[in-house]
Amino acid sequence: MENDATTFRFSLAAIPRPQRREVVREVAGRAIANLDLIPKTDDPQMEVETRFLPGVTITDAWVSPHLASSYDLSRGDDDFTLLWSTSPAKGGVLQLGNELPADGSAALLSCADRMDFETYEAFPHVSVKLQRSVLCPLLPNAEAALMQRIPPDNQAMRLLKSYLGGYRALHDADPAARLAHRVAIHIADLVALAVGTDRDATELASGRGLRAARLDAIKRWTLAHLVSSELGIGAAAAAAGLSARSVQLLFEADGVTFTAFVLRERLALAYRRLSMPHLAKRTIAEIAYGCGFGDLSYFTNSFRKAYGETPSGVRHRAMIG
Repeated sequence: MENDATTFRFSLAAIPRPQRREVVREVAGRAIANLDLIPKTDDPQMEVETRFLPGVTITDAWVSPHLASSYDLSRGDDDFTLLWSTSPAKGGVLQLGNELPADGSAALLSCADRMDFETYEAFPHVSVKLQRSVLCPLLPNAEAALMQRIPPDNQAMRLLKSYLGGYRALHDADPAARLAHRVAIHIADLVALAVGTDRDATELASGRGLRAARLDAIKRWTLAHLVSSELGIGAAAAAAGLSARSVQLLFEADGVTFTAFVLRERLALAYRRLSMPHLAKRTIAEIAYGCGFGDLSYFTNSFRKAYGETPSGVRHRAMIG
């Protein structure tokens, strides 16, 4: 078990096999998750990673086949959890007389009411717990939405999953990032949009979380295609299912144009490669072209403006350092 102020990790990997069933029931189940958790195998497996944001808790978990039910409702709260499986599995969760199958669908669960889980194979899943004070301003009728199935192809769900992927990478690189409050708001916006909210809240959430998630997804797609000579705002817009003008407006609202973003990231990639001694045999031109630049003079001038030194200067300093 490992934790800090923003992250909690739990694994059975280091627990001796004869002790795992007891640890699952007493530690992982009753003490941590407030569940009466009963493994279905003699060698239970469990990997859990939880990240804490203001009013929002994100948990990624992988659990071997098990039975589970709420352990002590007096220890609970009146918050909400959006739950979904990350890959299909036999089993699901039952609450308020409705079942959510582990087929990739999501549903909003009540933390104040009994939950029952049963899985017949490994169950990888994500849960996003939101405090009532965070979600209800966006989803006033949250109780009416409990256990309503949200299909995997729901647009807001797709953006939420993508946004969480970007947040995990950012969090792991800088756990103390000051963006935590903003990220929590965006996640709550996307959850409300996925569940379905009223018109006023939809407009608010779309202007914040939806826009942020779309921009994040486009940036991640752009970075994945950074070295391609075909990269352009038209290709990025097509990948996102938006118009080129909409993409440009997203970037401009973030204080940068799409072209400037691409240039900045390509220059940063070139700087990193020029600083790597094991790439010393590559010419500067090879590195420039390999980072997506089509004109060596443009690359050199842009590099000097960005870093105040030439590409050859950066390489020389890296070789003697």
